[in-house]
Amino acid sequence: MLWNSNQFNVDGKLVIITGASQGLGLALAKAAFSRGADVIIIARREAILQTAVADIEKCRLSTTQTVSYIAADISVASEAERVIAETGRAPDVLMCCAGSSIPKLFIELTTDELTSGVASNYFTALYMAHAGLKAMAKSPVPSYSRHIVLFSSVAHFYSFIGYSQYAPVKSALRSLGDCLRHECIPYNIKVDVIFAGNFFSEGYTIENLTKPEITKKIEGPSKPITAEECAEKIIRQLDKGNQMITTDFIGLVLSSMMLSGSPRINYLVQTSLAIVLAIFAPLWEWLVIKDIRKFYKDRSMAASEAVPLSAKDGDDDNTKSHGEES
Repeated sequence: MLWNSNQFNVDGKLVIITGASQGLGLALAKAAFSRGADVIIIARREAILQTAVADIEKCRLSTTQTVSYIAADISVASEAERVIAETGRAPDVLMCCAGSSIPKLFIELTTDELTSGVASNYFTALYMAHAGLKAMAKSPVPSYSRHIVLFSSVAHFYSFIGYSQYAPVKSALRSLGDCLRHECIPYNIKVDVIFAGNFFSEGYTIENLTKPEITKKIEGPSKPITAEECAEKIIRQLDKGNQMITTDFIGLVLSSMMLSGSPRINYLVQTSLAIVLAIFAPLWEWLVIKDIRKFYKDRSMAASEAVPLSAKDGDDDNTKSHGEES
């Protein structure tokens, strides 16, 4: 049902997917394998990769297909180059799906957490795309379109409190995609950028453990879709030839605020939304800032009330003793 078009035909093609030991990456690997692709999945932990390969195997379409894994930390450039070298041939589709988020207030993040955000979300895609494109550029240019797929986030379109470790780095991937889209023209490579909304995954559950309440409030009560549903939406859009892909309505709306020169999903709808949002977005931001001010006010009051009375008395005693000494 998803595979009737020839815009994203992966039958017999080599598809490499990073971050594919679980979540969305695994769902995409299973979808590609069910369509006849040879699949190689990349992640750091070998035991989980082995389990994932067994899961993907259940989606086999033909006896000639292959599915395998390479354990590597692709936030290191040399490891990304090793992965491409070990595949034995240039990929037809490279999906850079690795990433993670630690939602916290910026001031509460450690420098290690900030560094890991850049490494897991940007360096993994940057180095794999670099190594992959070099291999693809050296191989004969086929008659069909090849793909490099970068995974940004809907948070790129509207970044807000709690996502300082994540959203800015995901925004960099949109810029990288715009650059590569031009440079890949001679090699018949389409560069697609995915702006996924919330979906259930192991990472999503972990994120909610540290996510500030104000972040949850701004996000609203939207119900996350499953990783499988998200993968289905992405592949359906790739199959239509779309290159800037959102997975829900709010993503489409927010994308209209930041169109620039990137490919459009729907010219008429997005242009119309852009005009409307240019008028109403400042009002929305005013409401958001109002909520944020209240959040910090309540937070300050709660911190003040949490100070034990004995501690306050102790402060008074210390002040008095210093006065007496003087």
